[in-house]
Amino acid sequence: MSGRSDGTPRAKRDPREFLPLDQDFAALRETPVREVVNAFTRGERRGKVFGARRPDFFEHMNEVRSEFLDRSELLFIHAGCVVALRRRLAVDHFLPLYLRLWREEKAFLLRELSLRWLVSACDTLVDRGETPVQRAVALSGSLLANSMKLAETERLRSRLVEDDAEPPRPRPPTGDLFDGMTTFRPGGDMVDNLFRRLVQVATLDDVAGPILQEVARRVRRADTVVRRLAGPDPSESAD
Repeated sequence: MSGRSDGTPRAKRDPREFLPLDQDFAALRETPVREVVNAFTRGERRGKVFGARRPDFFEHMNEVRSEFLDRSELLFIHAGCVVALRRRLAVDHFLPLYLRLWREEKAFLLRELSLRWLVSACDTLVDRGETPVQRAVALSGSLLANSMKLAETERLRSRLVEDDAEPPRPRPPTGDLFDGMTTFRPGGDMVDNLFRRLVQVATLDDVAGPILQEVARRVRRADTVVRRLAGPDPSESAD
């Protein structure tokens, strides 16, 4: 498959060589990523691959490939489509592939992709979605996950995580926040109503909608500000 690389720089190579338009996605699902050769696997670069951007598409994807070692080639292909579309490379080639990938392999991608990659999928559809509705639904997923990211980051920075030296607060803070907004009242229906509306919006698009629903499910399942203040999703007890 042309998405595989031996690490040799290939300047000015056509990005469309990464993936043919008629690619059989099902054939890649059970094929693991093997034998990655790049600066990370050689020990020349340290740290996470994420964020280590390479100007050349194929060099960058060869390094991203390390993240998916021993996992499905389909996840790597998804990453390649995201990178190409975010870089505005051969959009007329990669966008139909990307939409077909999600329509054909939705169940597998929702199960196997991390939340970070699901957010990247949303961001990609916000930028390149085929309809205004698809872009709006995708934005809901990105906004939800990134709001949690901001809240959890501030929690860490403010040292709000209770430890043995700090007794637990008897009750959550109450009062005004800003511009007429007030603090969340435990036991209220704000969160349940929010997620109910997200589910309704998700039905508007067959590509972005399932991603939005999976993002919402993970946000409620994980130890986030939503679960800590509002409790678990009521539907969990029915599972």
